[in-house]
Amino acid sequence: MKPPLILHGGSSRTTSPRTCTVLVLYAVYLILFLFSLYTIIRRDSSGRRIMLLTSAAMFLLATSGMITSVLLTPIDLALIKTDIRDDVVGAEHLLRVYSIVNAASDVRLVTNNLVADLLFTYRCYMIWGSRKTVLILPAISILAAAALGYFTVASNDFSSNDLLDEFPVFDIRVSFAVSGATNIVLMCLAAGRIWYISRRARSISQNALHSRYRSTIAMILESGALYSAVLALQIFALSLTSQSDGVQAFRGVSQGLVEQMVNVIPTLIFVRVGMGYCQWREQPTPVDVKVRIPAVRAPLPRLLREEVRGDADPDFDFEVAEIKSQQI
Repeated sequence: MKPPLILHGGSSRTTSPRTCTVLVLYAVYLILFLFSLYTIIRRDSSGRRIMLLTSAAMFLLATSGMITSVLLTPIDLALIKTDIRDDVVGAEHLLRVYSIVNAASDVRLVTNNLVADLLFTYRCYMIWGSRKTVLILPAISILAAAALGYFTVASNDFSSNDLLDEFPVFDIRVSFAVSGATNIVLMCLAAGRIWYISRRARSISQNALHSRYRSTIAMILESGALYSAVLALQIFALSLTSQSDGVQAFRGVSQGLVEQMVNVIPTLIFVRVGMGYCQWREQPTPVDVKVRIPAVRAPLPRLLREEVRGDADPDFDFEVAEIKSQQI
């Protein structure tokens, strides 16, 4: 009998590299977490309350993940000792403890991923001007990823339970793949919306504003691509069939990356938002800003007269702004 394998390997060749990776990334995360709190509180950024609440939740999840990873290492080493001494009773007790800690760690990871996805969904919601229809597809993907994750934990971590003998077994790679797809959808929605707004700003030669939009797009693409790469690395590691020491160590490192990068990446975004490099709310472009028309003797064009009265057709907002800029 051996420990159930799902997100964590039962071999010390996997557990030790994973724990080392988790500890290193947790140290990095802790520094970013403290700095993000300082920048968010010090600067009155949009969505500050949501960022503080999410940051606190991720800190608790990251800390609990670090603790469970550290606890699994001595248990795994104790299992090796009982195997050497052929202590069946001690091995069974340790296996039960290992299963409980392992299940708690897996549930924590699924919940952590859900919190991160909800944060990215909120960012997309704000960028799109609080349009709820934009959230339909991401919401379905998030619910699917969370459901698959929890079902996978139940079917794998508790597979030795007689009550769950008939429970279907899920492949954890499917859950990671759905999470990656959700991340890509949110990334494209957020970056695509800002790119559309930046085109409108660029068309009236607002170079400074366009530069700010480009930095925001770059931040969204960087965070999305980094998290997708970590998930792809984990799927690749789980797909390897070799049991060599190098492959086992690689799996441990990839597992540690998934466990903590899910917190490091959003915290990097908090830091950049707190420092003012980007905003979460949809910023009005110059074409949406009312421009004061100087008094002139010549009659104004029809579109400008309608705009001054406030009854212009919204479809002509862009053309009106261009005419105004030419008049001024």
